[in-house]
Amino acid sequence: MTKYKLAVDTGGTFTDFCLLGTGGEVFIAKEPSTPDDPSRAVLEGIKKITLQHGIDPGSIDLVLHGTTVATNAILEQRGAPTALVTTRGFKDIIFIGRQNRPHLYNFWTTKPAPLLPRHMVLEVNERILADGTVKTALTEGDINNLVEQVKQTGAQSVAVCLLHAYINPAHEQKLKKALLETLPHLSVTISSEILPECMEYERTSTTVINALVKPTIDRYVSRLAQNLRSTGIDGKLFIMQSNGGVITAHQARQQSARTVLSGPAGGVLAGVYLARQAGHNNLLTADMGGTSMDICLIHNQKPRFTTEGTIGGYPLRLPMLDIHTIGAGGGSIAWIDRGGALRVGPRSAGSLPGPACYNLGGNEPTVTDANMVLGRLAPGDFTGLDNVSVEPATRCISEKIAHPLKLSLEAAAEGIIKVVNAAMVRAMRVISVQRGYDPRDFTLVPFGGAGPLQAVELAREMGIPRVLVPPHPGVTSAWGMLSADVRHDYSVTHITDLTPAACGAINDAYAVLAQKARRDLAGEGFDNSQITLSRFMDLRYRGQSYELTLAVPANPLIAADLFAIGQRFHRRHLQHYGYCRENAPVEIVTLRLAATGALPKPLPQTRPAGDQPLVSGTRRVYLHGRYHDLPVYQRQSIGPGWCSEGPAIITQADTTTLVWPGNTVRCDRFGNLIIETGVC
Repeated sequence: MTKYKLAVDTGGTFTDFCLLGTGGEVFIAKEPSTPDDPSRAVLEGIKKITLQHGIDPGSIDLVLHGTTVATNAILEQRGAPTALVTTRGFKDIIFIGRQNRPHLYNFWTTKPAPLLPRHMVLEVNERILADGTVKTALTEGDINNLVEQVKQTGAQSVAVCLLHAYINPAHEQKLKKALLETLPHLSVTISSEILPECMEYERTSTTVINALVKPTIDRYVSRLAQNLRSTGIDGKLFIMQSNGGVITAHQARQQSARTVLSGPAGGVLAGVYLARQAGHNNLLTADMGGTSMDICLIHNQKPRFTTEGTIGGYPLRLPMLDIHTIGAGGGSIAWIDRGGALRVGPRSAGSLPGPACYNLGGNEPTVTDANMVLGRLAPGDFTGLDNVSVEPATRCISEKIAHPLKLSLEAAAEGIIKVVNAAMVRAMRVISVQRGYDPRDFTLVPFGGAGPLQAVELAREMGIPRVLVPPHPGVTSAWGMLSADVRHDYSVTHITDLTPAACGAINDAYAVLAQKARRDLAGEGFDNSQITLSRFMDLRYRGQSYELTLAVPANPLIAADLFAIGQRFHRRHLQHYGYCRENAPVEIVTLRLAATGALPKPLPQTRPAGDQPLVSGTRRVYLHGRYHDLPVYQRQSIGPGWCSEGPAIITQADTTTLVWPGNTVRCDRFGNLIIETGVC
């Protein structure tokens, strides 16, 4: 009996499904998202994809899910009522934060509102010093008073973040035990379990974020697991993390902050898989859906990670893929500001009412409507939508953009595309040029429902020589999840100079982390042959307040290793910041360990060469200020070896690809479309 692995990615507009059989067969589906209860779209999509292909739900033995539930809870301020418990005298850490400005020369920048009101911050009389010794012990009377205060606040969730708990968690553990014994309905997060690292503000913010989203994720994942069983699926449920790995449903319910960027992470995994499969070392992935665009850089077939991420402007110091997100998607709404300038986004029409052309009640001009007016999209391109038409798009762009700006309909629609493209190019420069990478050395991989339509214009603006469009762009994030492994991250603060004398203590610290990692993964059913451990260090020049993370050899470290790590740090610092100080002492701040448990992977599927695809029709498309008659190809008829000159339109169930004049397009042996932009 064929077994299947199902990946589900919940987006702001659509929920995507990718079903992989043990024989390599792939089935895809899309379902409009249901923001009020995302699990409804998940269940509807599962019913649709299994019925459509005659698959028994009981044959699905693994479900991987990327969700936006945690993200939306933070961005929309819909977290559970939460209390923060901290050391007496440190009540205002969460409100003071850092003095850094998001934009150095913008004096009107406003920081986001605090995560919780000040009256929900409680102090307890205790004090642990930086070396882990107890200066002021936590008494039973203090514990009882604190429990009573928490009860009076009416909080559903509690974040406990005590001073220096990363080095000595005893007081946090006592408080957690007392709170759960007295108030068992509470959700309790302690910083020593979610982030045992120094830097008080970031540790507090991360702990509070976890506490805020934990009850919401707990309810959602529990309900989803129960509903999956009702459909006949009895396989394991894993939740995608921000770091590109998956965790069990149980762990996601406990450490919910790790799922904040779980959807976009799947797209990055797809990029890594494509880089290794097709032999492109350096990729820029651009996931443009209906609501947002997520961009990530992959260098030498490896994605960048960061521990300095934010969500809604709040620090989240957990290991995550370095993804840059902006509010630019097919559903992004075009509008005119008070100065008379054309703007696009970040507000989106979403799945309901959606773009005006959907005929579902939307009356705001969107990027999708602009592409419809310009002929780049046609009503038949939208699988699952029956009433799509160009007339509502024409009407709303004329009334709300063209007439107020005294432009022709085509100029207004083209202006919308140019504005949203400019925003996306700025975002792509942040993740590449501003990090010291030359875009000319990269391949652009666009996906999401809207990505391939805009890709060539973006690549030309960036100076990127080629575009790679994967076989199923509209569900690529879900497809990428199929290559995910279980991943756990461990860290310990270890502040010392990077000198040969530190070798012994560093090796001992890594050994402790490795022992814990192997024990945790063994408890989830992985044996040693399936476990991989990767080590990293956070390094800085002594006196700096920020670090760079470098990979560390797996063997016990010796003096020569530390010297080589120091040299790599200098080079990385030069690349990132434009200077290095080779004679300055380098300091270790944090030791990190990433532990992965291998899950079954999709095997590379090459395709046999096919006949030359026939042109299925022509489409009148507005390009370069005038209309052109473009040939239209069906993607499913294109096989390896096919090559053609632009311009052309290539349609498929989940997206449309636009090839501009002067470009060449070919299909490689894996079914990817390679477009040469001719810019280099």
